[in-house]
Amino acid sequence: MVSGIGDIFYVLDREWRVALANEMSEPYFRRPLAEVLGMSIWDIFPDFEKSPTPALLRRAMDEGFAGSMIRPSRFQPGHFHECRVAPLGDEGITVCVVDVTERMLAEAELRESRDRLDLAVGAHALGIFDSDVVTGRTKWSAELEAIFGLPPDGFGGRKEDFERRVIAEDLARLHAATDAALAAGRDLVDCEFRIIREDGAIRWVDASARLMFDANGELVRIVGINVDVTDRKAAEEHQRLLINELNHRVKNTLAIVQAIAWQSLRAGAFDPAAQATFEGRLMALAAAHDVLTDANWESGSIARIVARAMAPHDPGGGRVAAKGPTVNLDPKAAVALALAMHELATNAVKYGALSASEGRVDIGWTLKDKVLELRWRETGGPAVSEPVQRGFGARLLTKGLAEELGGEVRLDFDPGGVVCSIAARLG
Repeated sequence: MVSGIGDIFYVLDREWRVALANEMSEPYFRRPLAEVLGMSIWDIFPDFEKSPTPALLRRAMDEGFAGSMIRPSRFQPGHFHECRVAPLGDEGITVCVVDVTERMLAEAELRESRDRLDLAVGAHALGIFDSDVVTGRTKWSAELEAIFGLPPDGFGGRKEDFERRVIAEDLARLHAATDAALAAGRDLVDCEFRIIREDGAIRWVDASARLMFDANGELVRIVGINVDVTDRKAAEEHQRLLINELNHRVKNTLAIVQAIAWQSLRAGAFDPAAQATFEGRLMALAAAHDVLTDANWESGSIARIVARAMAPHDPGGGRVAAKGPTVNLDPKAAVALALAMHELATNAVKYGALSASEGRVDIGWTLKDKVLELRWRETGGPAVSEPVQRGFGARLLTKGLAEELGGEVRLDFDPGGVVCSIAARLG
């Protein structure tokens, strides 16, 4: 039976002599097993007393207490051995030495991993929670308690201890987000909500949670993190105020420019048609500005730009059609496209397809491999011929728009109707 033990195993009698040992112990004793039997452990290891192991052996021999101890290996450098000692009645004690190197390294790696996680959590102020849906108990990390303004171990651990600190309307939204995830079969929930801290302060929290289910598909656990994003929300609100103020001032500036132009042009020094064209371009700028303002001046949707530009000129009845995928342009390109659509629409109303009862305009665009292709095509209007000299509007389209988009713009005066083709690579 002793020979079948896969670890180092030996028995010491009351005189501290090796009474029994298995073959696995030969490397441990550094001598043949036949020589070891009957020898005193103190003769086998003359320096044994310098280690803490003898205290463990004597306690088992004299007091009958079993025990264990993990030490670096005496005969295998880089290894750790656990010495397990147990009394053997009046016969002596048993000693089993087990190699626990892999376990020690795994525990050390786990400790390092936990230390790194603690550093990351602490550095980013991430609050972690673990909720047992079955028992209704929730564990909070110290960081999460700090976010809620609680002292360490100040969270009660119940569902109601959390919910009473969340503003009612936000709590309803949080429950709705969780219910929606469950209904859709998703295991992730993201939501922002406001909390009321113990000191009365209202803070914004960004929460992300993973839903865990049992074998029957029942929700049993929710684990996630909370982050205080109050400063970010305040910065976003400040940014919105600045953008709204900028929008207001730019519109006032455009209105002032329009008023100055009207006052200057009404004296009759300029053609009324030129005055109308100038005012129309100002209005196109204002419309493009509105599209960008709605998107915080980050981008402008082609569909909205086209719709805003065509709205004043669309006679209804489906005579103006626009179709294409969702594509957003940067502010510079968005303004350029708005002016181009205004120029094309104005010319279509004056001389082109929209000047005839049966005429129509089709606007379509595609995006493939970041290459935008947009086409304006007029049909059903008066016959078209190439102008002798292209005016400012045509130059605005073929040169100005091409430069702003960083692409190519072609304006063809086909007899059946004007065609404007735009091709540009988007960032």
